[in-house]
Amino acid sequence: MSSAVQAETARRPAPAGRRAGRARSQMRRYRWISAAAGVLIAVMTYFPIIFVVSNSLRTGNNIFTSGVFSLFNQFDYENYARAWSGVSTPLFNTIIVAVLSIAIGVTAAVLGAYAFSQLRFRGKGLLFMAYVSLLFIPWTLTLIPLFLTIEKLHMLDTWWALILPYAASSQPLLVLIFRGFFDQIPKELLESARLDGCGEWRVLMRVVAPLTRPILLTGAILVTINVWGDYLWPTIVIQDPSRTTISAGVEQYVGSLGLNVGYGGSVFAAYVIAILPMFALVGFTMRYFVSGLTEGALKL
Repeated sequence: MSSAVQAETARRPAPAGRRAGRARSQMRRYRWISAAAGVLIAVMTYFPIIFVVSNSLRTGNNIFTSGVFSLFNQFDYENYARAWSGVSTPLFNTIIVAVLSIAIGVTAAVLGAYAFSQLRFRGKGLLFMAYVSLLFIPWTLTLIPLFLTIEKLHMLDTWWALILPYAASSQPLLVLIFRGFFDQIPKELLESARLDGCGEWRVLMRVVAPLTRPILLTGAILVTINVWGDYLWPTIVIQDPSRTTISAGVEQYVGSLGLNVGYGGSVFAAYVIAILPMFALVGFTMRYFVSGLTEGALKL
């Protein structure tokens, strides 16, 4: 009889207080695991950056004699002055190329996305799918035909050899994002503007453009990241060192130093100078960047 009572007791559910305590214990355990994973990811992400900044303030010999975790034990600011003289021109070139690529690429993407979103024409869906499918073509497969096109147009060793391909290559992604944002604009708002006598161009400039600032800024950031981080294409079409962009410019500066160990700090300083504008750009515009991507992706 006692065994039957014990079996019945074992089958009874645990008291509510005990279940709540067990749940809290599991939540604390999961919280500690999540915190440890977050710390590990943060260390793996930011330690290389801190390491580069620390080495940019050391002399060349001190870089090789100090340990990996020996950080900020020397502050040699002459490295930045030396590196700035070598990468300042490519840095300003990159800014110019990025601004012109944004002006052309974002403007063209806005016009294309507005047409796909608001205008009616035969084959619009099929044409849009064919347009967006360009995202599946690897960039490297287009290098040879693109180079031959630039050569035929006599644009080699000019900024247009960078600006036009950057603006064109950004179109599929920007049109995809912009169209998702334009689809969310109330139809009544656009129809009321048309009833007031506005043509499609005035509707785009007077109604749509003021509402699309976050998504336009998102497109500008995406184009800038593409221009800033590209190394292969500038080395192919630009031979004049005074016209190259920052990624290729840093490589040329490092190559000009040769195997001189004393300039090791200047090499790291050049890397810091190259990535600092992007950190500032993303840091100041992250809120608009995230909101633009999320708002433009709701109906994709």
